[in-house]
Amino acid sequence: MELLLFLFFFILAFSLLTLVGYYYVLLFCSDRESFEREELTNILDFFPREALKNFESENDLQNGLIAFIISYLFTYLWTLLGAVLGVSSYSDEFTTYFFHSCFIPLVFFYGAPLLEDYFAGTLGSNHIATLLSGQTTAFVAGSVTTVIAANLTIYGSHHEALFFLIFINIASSGFVYVYRKREKALDNRGNQEFPSEDDTEEEFENEEQGV
Repeated sequence: MELLLFLFFFILAFSLLTLVGYYYVLLFCSDRESFEREELTNILDFFPREALKNFESENDLQNGLIAFIISYLFTYLWTLLGAVLGVSSYSDEFTTYFFHSCFIPLVFFYGAPLLEDYFAGTLGSNHIATLLSGQTTAFVAGSVTTVIAANLTIYGSHHEALFFLIFINIASSGFVYVYRKREKALDNRGNQEFPSEDDTEEEFENEEQGV
């Protein structure tokens, strides 16, 4: 029963993170002041594309999926350590909050780029270890989703941990994900993923002139 609850919260957390990341990038990282109605309301149109970006932001879907699964498994096992070192993985004690905190998402956030640079210098840029360690977005997405799902599960199942500290864990982990999306969006701004208003007006004028 608890595993089913975790899977439900995992899907829910992944969906909400995808939506929050999309709206944040669109509204605050696109250098625009107006938006089409469909961009804001047509969730069924943009959600599959945005969900896929959690795996292929580094233009490598296969390694992105592998990185997501690795981060999910590692983070899930990490959350279970609360029961090994403490009374349980859901009681009101330090081990519960530490092993369900944003610590591991931050490790992936900062550690993956460092590993990528190291492997690129020692093994080459085309080595599997380099390509896999370069999937920072997928690592962060998998880890954050797992942390949020684990926090919701332990509170929803047992109600022993303090809701305030569970909320802090969820909010801080979500912030790591959004910040990674922000970094990626700023890196991709040169690709005009979200064109600015000036670019849109220029394209419209060119169309009117038949250019």
